[in-house]
Amino acid sequence: MTYEELKNQKNFNVNLNYSFNEVAILAPSLDAFGGDDPVVTISKSEPFNYHPRDYRDTVLDLEDWREAVKLAQELALTPLNERGKVINHDWIKKAQKTLQGILGRG
Repeated sequence: MTYEELKNQKNFNVNLNYSFNEVAILAPSLDAFGGDDPVVTISKSEPFNYHPRDYRDTVLDLEDWREAVKLAQELALTPLNERGKVINHDWIKKAQKTLQGILGRG
């Protein structure tokens, strides 16, 4: 499985957070402040390394959490060089929109 395949799951809507050393599968938090909490983290530098986390403070139910763990395991079992590059297009879109606003074209 590649990072892009994980991001584009058909029957499972996942939010991902890419950091230097890991990818986190996120779920909306139940706390008063909102935001997202990681439910599984997958190492980007060590093969076979993933860590399920507590999901009870998120909107995920047990079955969705199990699906997230299954997907994380599949990604962790994929060799690092076959996972693909992490491409985060969101920052590019935000930068383009900001630039258009600055130039008065937004």
